[in-house]
Amino acid sequence: MRRDRRLDRRHERDSRRPHGRRGGPIDRRGGGRILWPRRRILRHTLARRASRLATLRRRRGACRRCLRLGTVDPLRATLTLRLILALLAITTATPPQTACAHLSSDSYLHIDIDAQGRIRGQWDIALRDLDAAVGLDTSDDGLVTWGLLKARRIAIEAYASERLAIDGCALQGRDLLVDRHAGAAYAVLRFEAECRPTPNERQLHYRLLFDIDPTHRGLLTLVTPSGERSELLSPERGDVALDPSAAEESGSFLRFVRFGVDHILFGHDHLLFVAVLMIFAAFRRGENGRWKPLDGFGECALHTLTMLTAFTAAHAITLSLGAFRLVDAPSRFVEPAIAATIMAAAIDNLRAILPRARWMVAFGFGLVHGLAFATALGPMGLAPSKLLLALAGFNGGVELGQIAVASLLMPIMFSMRRSLVYARAIAPALSLVAFTIALAWFVDRVGALR
Repeated sequence: MRRDRRLDRRHERDSRRPHGRRGGPIDRRGGGRILWPRRRILRHTLARRASRLATLRRRRGACRRCLRLGTVDPLRATLTLRLILALLAITTATPPQTACAHLSSDSYLHIDIDAQGRIRGQWDIALRDLDAAVGLDTSDDGLVTWGLLKARRIAIEAYASERLAIDGCALQGRDLLVDRHAGAAYAVLRFEAECRPTPNERQLHYRLLFDIDPTHRGLLTLVTPSGERSELLSPERGDVALDPSAAEESGSFLRFVRFGVDHILFGHDHLLFVAVLMIFAAFRRGENGRWKPLDGFGECALHTLTMLTAFTAAHAITLSLGAFRLVDAPSRFVEPAIAATIMAAAIDNLRAILPRARWMVAFGFGLVHGLAFATALGPMGLAPSKLLLALAGFNGGVELGQIAVASLLMPIMFSMRRSLVYARAIAPALSLVAFTIALAWFVDRVGALR
């Protein structure tokens, strides 16, 4: 009690002294230094400690928010990484002949039925597919000469006749020729069919390469006195009627739409390129070249849709030019260029070397990607109206396939956009993986030019 009274009297005496600028009493005997009451010093010290502690807590909380994967739970984050890695590594689980090509394989089948019911046909099969099926390159030097092709003619015709049949008809081979489509060599088999009358409508049964490559597609053009139609032959639909009907036109359009979807999902170059673009789909590049997260989900969706639509539009331009035989780019030069575009996009994810607008990057590289399939529909020999319908269905399928892939990745990328770990570790690692895969493709395809 005495000590408390003494402190109160001292505090009352100090309060009568003149105060300095900082609010404490001035000690005139001590050179004018400011005297602070003990209680005030204690309160001031505690306040400073509390302020420092609050600052440290705020900094730690900010770091923890940066280290968290946004608001994603661990299970969702693990699922995200597995999904992205699966898209990037899908090419490593494919056979060499399919991994090296932009599309797995295709063939062109043209059937002409005259007014008397006589059937003539021409079948163009890629030499790379025949080499995988019957072994054309006996010297194992990567070259298939005309002499090797003629030496294996019996084996080629036997293999083809086992995988193509028409009800009530016997197919007889006539000629073996060679043609080129999109810079690739094709064996041309011309045949005739001797048919007996049948009460039922004739069915064509197509089974080429389905046992080796399920992604193989046959492009059928059927010409009859009543009209012309196109068909897409696949493992799910290898049997088609040779009697044309009006109801088949809408179904043919939808099958070309599915062909476009398969072009994305089974075209490993396209899939990897789209995956590289989607790594930073929820970001925009600032003036300093650094990635900055987008604010709203609508902005992210619009940015992604614009980028993918630009890629599809460029792809459609070169595809249409090739279909009307205005462009003919050799595939042996286009394939390394496509791998180079993937490498450039992956490097741009790490360091800005391309325009900031990603839709411009997608459009420019889409022109190159479209060259790989530019002449695929031209050899079908369709009328302009039928060709435009097939092009519309195919390009629509390409856009739908890209949107399907983006719809899986975009919500997850958006939720991870503010993660420091994703922006500085995961995304660069994924870009390096994509660059490595594209580099392996580039080296392999450049080596095939020799």
